Amino acid sequence: MKINKERLWDRIQMLGEIGQSTNGGITRLAFSKEDRKATDLVIGWMREAGLEVWTDPVGNVFGRREGTVKGPVVLTGSHLDTVRNGGKFDGAAGVLSALEVIQTLNDYNIETILPIEIVIFVNEEGSRYAGGLMGSMAIAGLLPESILDEKDNEGIPLSTALKEFGGMPNQIHAAKRPGSDFAAFYELHIEQSQTLEKEDKSAGIVLGIAGPYQMKVIIYGRSGHAGAVAMNLRNDPMVAAGIIIQEVEKVAKETAPTTRGTVGYVKAFPGGHNVIPEKVELTIDIRDINEETRERVVSRIQKTITKICDERGLKSETIVTQNTPPVPVNKETIEKMKQIANEEKIPFTTVTSGAAHDAMIMGKLCPIGMVFIRSINGLSHCPEEFSTREDLADGTQILLHLIKDTANPPIIE
Repeated sequence: MKINKERLWDRIQMLGEIGQSTNGGITRLAFSKEDRKATDLVIGWMREAGLEVWTDPVGNVFGRREGTVKGPVVLTGSHLDTVRNGGKFDGAAGVLSALEVIQTLNDYNIETILPIEIVIFVNEEGSRYAGGLMGSMAIAGLLPESILDEKDNEGIPLSTALKEFGGMPNQIHAAKRPGSDFAAFYELHIEQSQTLEKEDKSAGIVLGIAGPYQMKVIIYGRSGHAGAVAMNLRNDPMVAAGIIIQEVEKVAKETAPTTRGTVGYVKAFPGGHNVIPEKVELTIDIRDINEETRERVVSRIQKTITKICDERGLKSETIVTQNTPPVPVNKETIEKMKQIANEEKIPFTTVTSGAAHDAMIMGKLCPIGMVFIRSINGLSHCPEEFSTREDLADGTQILLHLIKDTANPPIIE
């Protein structure tokens, strides 16, 4: 049983024309006209595949293929919204590979015991309205009602955009579903990194999704004239910030291959070229798929911040801005994906996801699995984002058998 890789590839190209600019980049911001047009195109393909299609109050779209019993569904899919000037594959590959799985089961007249649902999650990227992962958070009952007051760059409230998209902002809590609804959730996604490319593998079996621990660090020093204050009399927070940045990289490298440490933002106050800063702000992002490992890294960095500031006569303040636990993939699912890849003779390796995905939220409700496909040059969120049709087909082939086998459990209790 093989998926139709040409059909899948053609749909990727057709969908990629929606929101495309002259430089090849794609902009389909959440709840925009382009997002609506792309969603409607895929809804049409869902209906052609015989799926029952509906939209929940936050705009998530579902397409259902019935099973032979009324049991929990095997859910699969991703998102269609993009960042500004993004690429063809992020999100879209996950939705269209899910649809290709359904069409392949139809082509081979294969029934499943459990029903299968495809989902198009809304506002995964958070590029228009902050936060992201909005669709899956609504399903998990984690979406705060206050998010409806968020405004985009043009001052349009989320509540207005959602209503124009076809959602029901006054009923967003009705999108919540119990974990008992789902047997599992599976998502195919581009890797957005270079591990698969460097190892010359088409597919990645994801071991877990790293949870971000993010801190805002404020270092207080003493301002002064860049030319007047002697070097041995300074309390310069910028120098301390520079040492801390180096330590973040050092600690992450020394800890584990799955650890990530990033300083993505630095700002000096007052910010003059000839002024010693009186204050420096920086952000630190620590990730790992193992929560204990991540906490160990965070503790070590926090002690480093205190030590460096004490040595230099500085004061510091640390504010935790995000603390999301990592989400592991259960061992049975990992072994099943490995088995499928070996049987299908698909070159694969195990990888971790440093980026957040809707699967991270769905992991609060049910077992999850993720298949990555190779990103050429590791590029993502840009017009150059690209994965080959062969790699897309390989990843979808794994997804096909994973869904088929999960939807045909040996015993229904």
